[in-house]
Amino acid sequence: MTEDEHPRLLLGLTPLAERHVEDELFGSEQSVAVVGSAADASELLVLAERRHADAVLLSPELPALDAGGCARLRSLGLRLIGLAFDESNERALDALGVDATLRPPLTARELAEACREAPTAEARPEQAHTPAQKTPKTTRSGSVLAVVPASGSPGATECAASLAALADQRWPTLLVELDLLESALALRLGAAPQHGSLLGLVRGHAADGSLPDLLAHWTTAGDRGWPPVLVAPPDPGLHLDELARPGAIRSALEAAASVYPLVVADVGALLALPGELPKAVRVHREALLTADAVLLVIGAREQQLRAGRAQLTLLLDELGIKRERLRIAVSGLGAPGAGNKTELEAALNPELAELRLAVDAWLPYDGRAAVRARRSGSPLALARPRGRYARALRGLLEQLLLPSQPVPRERKTRLPVPVPVASASAPLLDEEVSLPWRS
Repeated sequence: MTEDEHPRLLLGLTPLAERHVEDELFGSEQSVAVVGSAADASELLVLAERRHADAVLLSPELPALDAGGCARLRSLGLRLIGLAFDESNERALDALGVDATLRPPLTARELAEACREAPTAEARPEQAHTPAQKTPKTTRSGSVLAVVPASGSPGATECAASLAALADQRWPTLLVELDLLESALALRLGAAPQHGSLLGLVRGHAADGSLPDLLAHWTTAGDRGWPPVLVAPPDPGLHLDELARPGAIRSALEAAASVYPLVVADVGALLALPGELPKAVRVHREALLTADAVLLVIGAREQQLRAGRAQLTLLLDELGIKRERLRIAVSGLGAPGAGNKTELEAALNPELAELRLAVDAWLPYDGRAAVRARRSGSPLALARPRGRYARALRGLLEQLLLPSQPVPRERKTRLPVPVPVASASAPLLDEEVSLPWRS
């Protein structure tokens, strides 16, 4: 293997850990190419964005390293390899969501093999022994909006579908189903996911051919008010390895955003579990980190509000979603068993104010729209366009999107005003007048 064929590796190791593997990294029989080293997690993220690499070797004790930082590294297409010296290190690396864990002593060949992605069943034989390749960079001209619910909070999928349907009336919009645990759009639309789905975009966005033509072939719906939809794969479990490949979801969403001005992603609620992170969680996290804006949908019942607080903490603290990218919607206002707006404001506003956040949309329960949507098969906001739910979503859409390209104001003609001239018959009004107490 030539030097150019060696896997390109970034280092995120403590000095002690690096000394244990310096022979494998820099010795005469090295089989990897080290392209950068960082002293902490923030420096490592900067290097990952600037350097072309296939994998990153991590120490669990690296300063400022957390699960959110690891998720951002994976979304950039890097395979995460952990270096563990005991069982405690292994447990910590599992919680960070690494792809592989190595324990010294190890050989240079073992390190090189860990940097390469294991081929899936669908991988072509000629690609099975080649180093991992960076996904081609896609020109992203559109925007991505991710809609994610709190655990047990209903209405997020309907909110994503209705937002995409309303936006599609003004701009070409694509709805992407990225809930790998509760996917149901194919059944609702009567579509066959085998004829094209998110999996097709993940596999084919870098292939030869026109991406707009391929997307038109893979998408479904387009009638009864629905925008073009990319449904989830028919059996996500069979293709989870392929969908959870580092950078796969980011590349797919960016490819879709290069064709559509707006991409709305319906993301699953599962973002964390104790212990090792499952692959579905990695897919959901990568979608949120790729999005330009994240809309958190919280239910209006008491237990749903508690789940919303936990999900909000995870988004801000663990995943590092910036506050300016985050929107909050409360769904099901006025539904049976849910509180009214006054009660919910009293419960939510003080806590959100401490986080410098506020509720961006109150989505009421609209029973008439729900009945019409079941009969017509259309999104909820289009089933009753003048209903309360549709009006609330239109208001949220106006906050999220610029209505048009801003146009600078032209310079206006200024009117001259002549200065009055004093005369004997018309003295100036501001002429000095003698005051009686100055005599």
